[in-house]
Amino acid sequence: MRGPIRLVVFFCLMLVVMALSPSILSAHAATAYAPGVMPGQFAQYKILYDSCQSTDPSVCQSTGSSLNDTQYAALQVISVSAPTITLQLLTVYKNGTGSHEGLTVNVDTGSSNLTSLGQGPPGDYFVLAGNLQSPDNIWNSPSAPTFNATIVEPVLGQSRSVNFLNFSSTFSFGPSSLSTSSGFAFDQASGVFIEISFSFTTTGAPGNSQIKFALGMVDNNIWGSAILPDFDLSASPTTVDIVGSATGTSTITLTRSNGFAATVKLTATPSSSSITCSLSSNSLANGGSDTSTLSCTGSPGMYTVAIDGNGGYSIHSASVSVSIIASPDFQISHSGPISFQTGSSGTATITITAQNGYTSATNLEVSSAPSGLTCNLNNNSVSGYGSVTLTCSGQPGSYTVTVKATGGGTSHSTDTPVTVSAAPASTQPASSLPMPLVYGGIGIAVIVAALVAFLFIRRKPSGAVVAPGDASTPATQA
Repeated sequence: MRGPIRLVVFFCLMLVVMALSPSILSAHAATAYAPGVMPGQFAQYKILYDSCQSTDPSVCQSTGSSLNDTQYAALQVISVSAPTITLQLLTVYKNGTGSHEGLTVNVDTGSSNLTSLGQGPPGDYFVLAGNLQSPDNIWNSPSAPTFNATIVEPVLGQSRSVNFLNFSSTFSFGPSSLSTSSGFAFDQASGVFIEISFSFTTTGAPGNSQIKFALGMVDNNIWGSAILPDFDLSASPTTVDIVGSATGTSTITLTRSNGFAATVKLTATPSSSSITCSLSSNSLANGGSDTSTLSCTGSPGMYTVAIDGNGGYSIHSASVSVSIIASPDFQISHSGPISFQTGSSGTATITITAQNGYTSATNLEVSSAPSGLTCNLNNNSVSGYGSVTLTCSGQPGSYTVTVKATGGGTSHSTDTPVTVSAAPASTQPASSLPMPLVYGGIGIAVIVAALVAFLFIRRKPSGAVVAPGDASTPATQA
């Protein structure tokens, strides 16, 4: 059973005893019951002693583990709205863990959401109204206990007026008896308790038992200069930029102050399920490195990651902004299908388009050209973005040509359809003569020309003379 719960048990036991003790009750005096504390004030306490002895082992087992493992406890004033005070009960243990419990106290009625019994008298002894004195009732009720004495004495280096509430009771139940004694000391001006002690003794069946407990103030900032031990969380850097699928990190640092010794548990909560974050250490113990690394990955977007540190009674947070952008990349595309006839070629434009600031050199190649088709690129590299020409030639058929581009650590491809059709057969003009006729005509022309030349030579007489003017008179033979 941890500190705050154990304290409640003792307070409740004391209230039962006080309800059965008429000796501490008196007539109610007309006194103002108002808070004597202010927000931010606190007092620190330590266990002075805590012991249980019994001939029946079950008695001590039922009261839980010893409070001697407590490093310190504290009462912190959160807010004041007369007659109600909101407090926080803090406990730090020697093993580095801690706890906290919120409660409200009404200093006029004495009621509390933590220690009220629900039946019988009200009951809260953490803080009373300020500026009460003996023999005032501790609450504004004639049935409430009254202070036994108000005495000035040194408390933590200063003289303070202290209100005391002490009582003892003995009850017999056949062969068994119960004896109790309780002592409370409250600072008069603030109403905050200085010390609480309690003794519970039984004799007879089922056995002899004695429980003793005391809790005392060791420091405060009400009239002292104490500073509550605490811690702070920070992140470095507070803004993380991530590109693509990379992991972004930030160092979470715990800074302890004023002797804070508790173990702090860390949790990281992203603002969206599109980002995943983890911590290298989810628990920072006193004496360790007091640092943890936050690592995040996710989809492109803007996010906020809240890192909460729970020190048991104190919670602090740090925040990290995370920006994730897509990696620089490129797209590859073609201008459309290629179609041509045999004996010619066809072309398509292959285009590289940069994305997200892509500036790398991109190498291109025809990675797949089917049999029967020949393809090539006029350029095998572009810088950042640009275009090249794919030229193909080949035999009739339907094909798919793959052009692969590689750059910036990634590769993309585009498939271009290619259709090659057969060229039509050559035909002669309709007016042309058949070649045999042409050759035959040429041969006839040659024969005719030779015959004409022969006849001409035969008609010219050998040695004949023709006189001028007698060309038309035939020659006579002598």
